[in-house]
Amino acid sequence: MAGRGFNRTIVAGALALMTQAAAADVPRSLAGTYNGSEMEVGTELRLEANGRYQYYLSYGALDETSQGTWTADRSGITLTSDAVKAPAFELVETKLGKGKELVVSLDTPEQLPLQMFSVLLVQPDGNVAEVPFEDGPLHIPMKAGKAPSEMAIAFSLYQLASQPYALSPGKRTMHFRFVPNDLGKVAFNHYRLAWDGQAFVLKRFDRVLRFRKEVPENKNQSAQPN
Repeated sequence: MAGRGFNRTIVAGALALMTQAAAADVPRSLAGTYNGSEMEVGTELRLEANGRYQYYLSYGALDETSQGTWTADRSGITLTSDAVKAPAFELVETKLGKGKELVVSLDTPEQLPLQMFSVLLVQPDGNVAEVPFEDGPLHIPMKAGKAPSEMAIAFSLYQLASQPYALSPGKRTMHFRFVPNDLGKVAFNHYRLAWDGQAFVLKRFDRVLRFRKEVPENKNQSAQPN
C-alpha cells in the first residue's frame, strides 16, 4: 500500500511540473476566450493562463472538441491536445464467392445511422466513386472490365476513411464494424494557429476560422503575441 501511495505522489509531482513548464511558455496577456464563430459555424477557443486550452466547434451536423496545452511565440500559438484514441473501421469477415457482385455490410453504433457512411470505390479509370449506404448492405456490381480495384469505408462528415482494400476477383462479401472511440475529439499535434494581426487563424474542414479575443465592454485591450 505504501508503495502505491509513493507512486501516486511521484505521478502527481510530475504532472505539476509539466503544468508549470507549459505555463512558463504562455504569455498571460493572451489568456482568455477567443470566438471564431461565423455564418453556419459556432466555435470558441479558450486559452487558460496555466497553459491549458479548450476548443469546440459546431458546424451543421458535426460537433468536435479538443483540450490540451498551448504555447505561444511572436507569430502565433501552438496547440497540443491530450491523448486521443482515433475512431476505427474494423474488418470483421471476408468471404470468397463466385457471384457477380460485391456485398459490403457495416455495423454502426445505434447513435450513428448507417446512412451517414459510404463506400469509396476506385474505378478502372482511376477515378473514385462514393456510394452511400441506405438501409442495409451495399451490392456492388463486379462486371469484367468495369469492376473497381480497391474500396474503403468512409464517414465523410468527419473526413474519416478506412485503409484501402484490394478487391480480388473472388472476393465477394466484406463485413465491417465502425468503432467510434474518441469520435469528435480532435488530436492537435503541435498544431500552429498563425496570428494575422487581428486574430488566430485555424483552417478546419473547408473553412478558414479567425479567432478574436472577447473583450469586456468596459475594457479596450487587444491580444497579440509578443
